[in-house]
Amino acid sequence: MAIAPTSGARALAADAPLSGYQLMVVGLCILINICDGLDAIVTSFAAPVLVQDWNLPAEALGLIHGAGATGLMIGALLVSPQADRIGRRPLIILGTFVSTLAMFGMSFSNSVEMLVIFRCLSGIAVGSLLPSLSVMVIEYSNEARGNLFLALVHIGFAAGAALAGLLGATMLDEYGWRGIFFAAGCITALVSLAAAILLPESLYFLTSRQPRNALPKANKLLARLKVAPLEKLPPKTTAHRRSPIAIAALLAKPLLFATLFLWMAAFLRYFVSYFLTSWKPQMLVLAGFDAETAATVGISTSLASALGVLAMGILATRFGAPRTACVTFLMAAVAMVGFGVFDSPEALVAFALLAMFSIEATFTGVMITAARLYPESIRATGVGFAVGIGRFGAILGPSIGGIVIGMGLERSSYMLIYAGAATLGAAAIAIVGILAARIYAEGKAPSATETA
Repeated sequence: MAIAPTSGARALAADAPLSGYQLMVVGLCILINICDGLDAIVTSFAAPVLVQDWNLPAEALGLIHGAGATGLMIGALLVSPQADRIGRRPLIILGTFVSTLAMFGMSFSNSVEMLVIFRCLSGIAVGSLLPSLSVMVIEYSNEARGNLFLALVHIGFAAGAALAGLLGATMLDEYGWRGIFFAAGCITALVSLAAAILLPESLYFLTSRQPRNALPKANKLLARLKVAPLEKLPPKTTAHRRSPIAIAALLAKPLLFATLFLWMAAFLRYFVSYFLTSWKPQMLVLAGFDAETAATVGISTSLASALGVLAMGILATRFGAPRTACVTFLMAAVAMVGFGVFDSPEALVAFALLAMFSIEATFTGVMITAARLYPESIRATGVGFAVGIGRFGAILGPSIGGIVIGMGLERSSYMLIYAGAATLGAAAIAIVGILAARIYAEGKAPSATETA
């Protein structure tokens, strides 16, 4: 896939060997996303004890979970684009601080209303951090390793979810639900402090947006990267400051159709993925598995998901993210058809593993595509909107699944719906790749300065 043109600073550092400083930044971003996964999932492990302690009805717990989902969309759509205005560093540090505050707030909450407020704040922080971290990793990596490092960031979220499970297993009996929220807050606070001390600003933000003292800050970073300093910043224009709305740059020519098809791909990936995540255990039970075996299969599919993300990080560098994501979308479609048609336990497990491997690989492919599609001055906005639009699919996918399963449709029938969605997603992401190659080959894309 052709990628967005970058500033002169990018040209100096893009193909250079990775320095220890770059690896430190990437490692810190992975660590922050581990905390992201911890803070996003810890409520699920605290919920059973919370319900028992407060005798909460299902509706109240639904409000708490719903507040988190709402916060995730707000963070992705409204907060993460601000990284293109105020910088990657301040938004990431603010996000980790808010996440820390939310965890401690939930630990000391005394009412459902307080839990809803702090759960929403946590969701906003988590929703804003993933796009910003993805952008920061791409911008601090060289071309050979950027896709792999972005995959490792996404695996970090899964590692954080596993850490939440570990806290739940080791602390709930002795310290209760307040204890695991407090522990999550302490861990996130330490990482937040490390980010405030160690995390630099993006070199591309400094050279494209050019905030106060941008040149000395950029040259300080270049020295740490062992790259020659800039004599002056690249030209900055105000050509695209006509609209204060961040989305306007994404929907301006020539990016309009590439953006719309990217959103379609992101929506369909979330639509399929969240259906599988939400309903796979129940579908296995309906197919004759006992609950314990279904849970064991769930652990195996989590491992398959992580392997899929890692595979995408490796293969996208060689074959291009849109092309590879198109293939994994189609693999997911085949897996879901097989899951619907075959009845043997061995086949069901095999197709479940293939489905989760491929659909989670697709997520990383879509995010790499988004990060590579847009110039640096609107990159966080582009990734944020792709995630935010996708989350509407995360709502509809499981909901429609509940309707069709509740109607008593055969598994082979409703799995075709989701296989069809994955096939449409494959077409959408393939079109993004074609459009991006055409845009940048013909030199039509807005430059970093034009979108400033």
